[in-house]
Amino acid sequence: MADLDDGSTETDPFPRSALPRDELDAVLAARLAEVPGWHSAEDPVRLGFAMTAPHDLALETFDRFAARNPNNVGLHTRFGDGVRGTRRLEREAVLALAGLLHADAADGYVTSGANEGTLAGLRIGRNALRAAGARRVVVLASTLTHHSVAKAAEILDLELRLCPAGPSWRLEAGAVEAALDGLAAETGAGERTGVVVVSTAGYYNTGLVDPVDEIAGVLARRAASGGNLSVFHHVDAAHGGMILPFTAPEVPFDFRSPQVHSIVLDPHKSGLMPYSCGVFLCRKGLMGHGAVPAPMSGFLDETITGSRSGAMAAALWSLVFGVAADGYRQVFRHCLAVRDRLADAVRTADPDAVVLPSPGNTVLVAGFSHEGGRLPAALTDRYRLVGNTLPWTAPDGTVEDRLFHHFYAMPHLTPAHLDGFATALTAAIGAPDPVRPRRTARDAPSGPPGELRELRRSSVCLRHLVVHPPERRDPDGYPHAYSFHTFQDRAGLHEELTARPWDGDGAHEGLHVYAPDLDAPFANELFGVTDSGRYALEVLDRNQQKLSLVGAAHFAVFGPEPRDAGRPVVLANFRADGALRSVEYKYGDRRHNDEVQVFPDEIVVKIGKDARSVHREGDDYSFSLDTSLELRVRVPDDDGAPRVDRVARHADPALPRRRHLLRGQYRRFPNRFFDTIVEVTVGRRYRSPGAPGVLALPGGPVLARSAELDLVRVVPAVADGVLRVGLTAVDGPGEAVFSVPLDLGARLPVLLTGIAVGEPEDLTPGEVVSWAAGLYPPVAALREAARARGGHRHLSAPDGPPGRVGPS
Repeated sequence: MADLDDGSTETDPFPRSALPRDELDAVLAARLAEVPGWHSAEDPVRLGFAMTAPHDLALETFDRFAARNPNNVGLHTRFGDGVRGTRRLEREAVLALAGLLHADAADGYVTSGANEGTLAGLRIGRNALRAAGARRVVVLASTLTHHSVAKAAEILDLELRLCPAGPSWRLEAGAVEAALDGLAAETGAGERTGVVVVSTAGYYNTGLVDPVDEIAGVLARRAASGGNLSVFHHVDAAHGGMILPFTAPEVPFDFRSPQVHSIVLDPHKSGLMPYSCGVFLCRKGLMGHGAVPAPMSGFLDETITGSRSGAMAAALWSLVFGVAADGYRQVFRHCLAVRDRLADAVRTADPDAVVLPSPGNTVLVAGFSHEGGRLPAALTDRYRLVGNTLPWTAPDGTVEDRLFHHFYAMPHLTPAHLDGFATALTAAIGAPDPVRPRRTARDAPSGPPGELRELRRSSVCLRHLVVHPPERRDPDGYPHAYSFHTFQDRAGLHEELTARPWDGDGAHEGLHVYAPDLDAPFANELFGVTDSGRYALEVLDRNQQKLSLVGAAHFAVFGPEPRDAGRPVVLANFRADGALRSVEYKYGDRRHNDEVQVFPDEIVVKIGKDARSVHREGDDYSFSLDTSLELRVRVPDDDGAPRVDRVARHADPALPRRRHLLRGQYRRFPNRFFDTIVEVTVGRRYRSPGAPGVLALPGGPVLARSAELDLVRVVPAVADGVLRVGLTAVDGPGEAVFSVPLDLGARLPVLLTGIAVGEPEDLTPGEVVSWAAGLYPPVAALREAARARGGHRHLSAPDGPPGRVGPS
């Protein structure tokens, strides 16, 4: 798979013929071995995630029905429906769960999980409120509410209002009342506002339950007194709905309150079902608000998914009636015992920790007492633990933000699992975290703090970016821990560097050198030299050179500030043996560019390249590239006419541009996404016989999102030994042209010479400083030649000595 090799996002070819059975089995066995098991004490046990081993009865029942592939499309809980087969099994299972939640009558169906169920609830609520005369519909929830609520509101185009989570970590009835008062005051005369209130019975990161009955009481009183609001009440019981009825039946989170309109459950969590299985329930008379006619099939569809697995419904029925209340009560009694044993393990490892078992639920919350309350990455990775900052009432009565970790006591956990975790926790808390070492005053960066801060802010060309933490920097054994590059300043990335003025000789005054550790300048990540207003050179250490996809050393000319949009940042990248790898011209800001990369045998034009780096935690970074168009032109040493080898259209640039990853999706492995890729081959010595050879691209005009001109038409052409790429704005005036001689890449290695850096520990700082000073004049000349003039960017190399620029 290409994406596992180089970070790209391209597809794989569909196989022409089937793999032999032994090869097929071998691949599946290898992938199965990568999925953690449940019963070995050595396997990760996911203490921070609500999942468990599915019940054998559910697996057997699913297999029994799956071969017949029953489709339970539609709703089966109405009178006269669901009378046969898996539809009857779904009806009986869903209505039994509704009875567990004290519904006198209900409709519902088996979903893919609580995300879908919440979308169904908010959709029905929105439509019901609109039917009540509300033109505006607002979703009201807590800041601790599961993200599926915000997602459903976005899908349904509803306004989302969040009440701050106080030290109780619950959505209190008073906060709901105040928010409703505010919405009522905003509603004009003769108008009506609809409100979907979302309560939670078992928050994901605390296990706590909102006072649903009190909130319902507020809604009942307001409904009785009239007003300009109409309210729908949805309860997210994904993490408590299958547990509380058996452990704390007195908690009134369910249909006991008439002002609870819909509830979602997740039997694929503690309910022992395999993924994916949820249940949506609502009061009678509401499902019709989500009905869509399906005339080609002859029924009304009131679900989100449409076609649904009858085998999954049968599996759910097997547990509802095959485990039943007595069996679930025993399962959750075990879970509460596990929860309490986890609490004992935390208290033993950290006697001063704040330990909070959630009443009636299987979640344990712990705030550790050491500075910051963070746990070492090795422990959080193994047990899949997540920390959340929550408001907390300190012993002196003040409210402060504090980091808490949550633990799930699930049915599959054994004494061996718990003993292993207790041992690992005790060892981790007693040892410093190798990934995030604590800094002391002696570790502070050398040199004047103000000078260093300014140096890190101005050196925007520094392109090496660490995407793997210390102690993991040897890539052998970490095949996906690549390094990438960035144009964010060092201060913005929070990278730890030391810097000092260069005083090695009198020939290079005004320069600074920097590294994580200047006492061992070439042994840890990188060594750099910079004139902070003009240029910088970075040499990577041995491990970083293995990881880097863009060379072993990087020189860049930039500045002065403020940036001149017409003058690109220019970078020269060198391989470990000192040979020139490429020269890059970046027109734009520190992150978003239109860019040309020139290699000895290739030219790459990137339109709308968005290079985003994310500081994850400690010294851990991630990196992602979104590029609207990448034109890759191979230039062999011949006179071959231009030909289009491939056009791949991954996305529609005409749609408003959005990054393909949100911040929370960034992982250490770099991600690359392209709207469109065009691959062309043309001989370096090719000369067109007449008019400019516009390249005819299959699929019609090529559009891209330019960093400068927004949506543009892109026209590549080759004429007189020059690649010409024209950009014309679609929605307004504006043009830009990139011209690149086909032989430029062959000429640059003569102009830009390097030194061997493959064994960086044998280098001296003085050698690198002299190299940097010598590179500046020719690279500065390349930059000046490429300056935009009237929208035209003509890249060329000087014919004469370095510093002079002539026609190419």
